[in-house]
Amino acid sequence: MPIETTCPGCGRKLQVGEEHVGKQARCPLCNEIYSVPATETFQSPVVDVSQWRMRTPEGHTYGPVSREDLNAWVAEGRVSSDCMLASELNANWVNADSIFPELSEVRTQSPATPSHPAERFVDGHRGGLILALGILSWAVGCPIFGICAWVMGSADLREMRAGRMDANGTGMTQAGQIIGMLHAMMTIIAIVLFVFLLLLGVGWR
Repeated sequence: MPIETTCPGCGRKLQVGEEHVGKQARCPLCNEIYSVPATETFQSPVVDVSQWRMRTPEGHTYGPVSREDLNAWVAEGRVSSDCMLASELNANWVNADSIFPELSEVRTQSPATPSHPAERFVDGHRGGLILALGILSWAVGCPIFGICAWVMGSADLREMRAGRMDANGTGMTQAGQIIGMLHAMMTIIAIVLFVFLLLLGVGWR
């Protein structure tokens, strides 16, 4: 008579024969090897506290995030069947649709293509705009543009690391942020020096 077990790697419910009690078994979904217990008690719901990472077909890696956040990504359409997932309990990368079978149905109905990256990200990047603001701050000598590039770049990089923004613009965003930050800092230093020299001149009189 088969008994029900829970894979410690992916949390899936599995059925194995009674003859495997006390032996090692391999999860067919995530390849996690675990010992089959004699019985399982369900006094309280099993909470998955492991941390997960996602790798897109383009090679970008996001995370670590909790299983709850990962489930939210799937619900929002930011995880496709051709993405790879790995948890801290099982370092091996597996196809996302092996953990979330519903993604296979999404691929059948609406296949993902490289020309539609928005299917996996909430927001597109603003790397070009941030880089332009950073360059413009030096071109016109206005620190406001540099401060905007600095603030926007910091916010966008944080969103990219969290997986809520397209990471393809990381390079341009970082460049614009650094250029704007340097101009803003140099302007602040120049103003402080000017005020200091002005006060020093007044003190000599």
